[in-house]
Amino acid sequence: MTNVIANFSEISNKYNAVICDLWGCLHNGVESFPEALKALEKFKSSNGKIVLVTNAPRPIANVEYQIAKLGIKETHYDMLLTSGELTSNYINNISGNQLSIFHIGGKRHHSIYKDMIHKKKISIEIDNITHADLIVCTEPFDPSKDQLSDYGNTLKIGIDKDLTLLCANPDLVVDVGDKREMCAGSIASMYEEMGGKVIYFGKPHKNIYQEVYSFLNKFSDSKAKSILCIGDGLTTDIRGANNEKLDSLLVVGGLLKKKHLIEKRNNTILDERKLNQTIEANKVHVDYAIKFFR
Repeated sequence: MTNVIANFSEISNKYNAVICDLWGCLHNGVESFPEALKALEKFKSSNGKIVLVTNAPRPIANVEYQIAKLGIKETHYDMLLTSGELTSNYINNISGNQLSIFHIGGKRHHSIYKDMIHKKKISIEIDNITHADLIVCTEPFDPSKDQLSDYGNTLKIGIDKDLTLLCANPDLVVDVGDKREMCAGSIASMYEEMGGKVIYFGKPHKNIYQEVYSFLNKFSDSKAKSILCIGDGLTTDIRGANNEKLDSLLVVGGLLKKKHLIEKRNNTILDERKLNQTIEANKVHVDYAIKFFR
């Protein structure tokens, strides 16, 4: 059975660092959560290190700007790391003189290529996969409307051409306000199931945690038992923690809120029995669970 807590302060003194997710824990894409930010401030004031790790398919600078508008300032954390930044670095390292990329996602995510386009190292295709050397997926073309079935024919061409797909966001879905949208991870999983090769950047994959350790080790030789992973995704945040043998705190009020939180007489009740069934079904281990991060 998962240990359910009401406030982060109940366990915070066990850890000297946290790896905290953004979406679903600190904000919902529309507004930030004041009590969650207060919890970070309190932990930071006790010399705890806070690393915000997100599967956002954009460079760090873009996400910093976005979350600052939501009230999440640099005073709330010590480091920010995005899967988009890792993807960008990888492309930059392999692009050589010229690379043709078929980009699955909106033009707003072309920021992932930073100045590579201006240096003429890469060219971007969004309509024609025929001459592509690589597929990069940051999100569906239209996250609010697209279905996985819309991508079958395109992905089949990619497999026939033996193209590698870079997944800049391993998340399967995300809640934008009260609306759930498909993420790049769903498309990448489909490509993999069809027989295609996928390279993932972000949680739960090891590459993003290695970057975190490198940062934390500048301050101390951080041991696994002193790092807590906080997140709302069982297949990303929690599985990543399990893979790294780190403790985890599941924020149920994110992706799982509609399934496991019950509103009754102005009080939010956590259905612990169903939650543990869901955790078991996903074959992960959760050390602690909390209704909302606070």
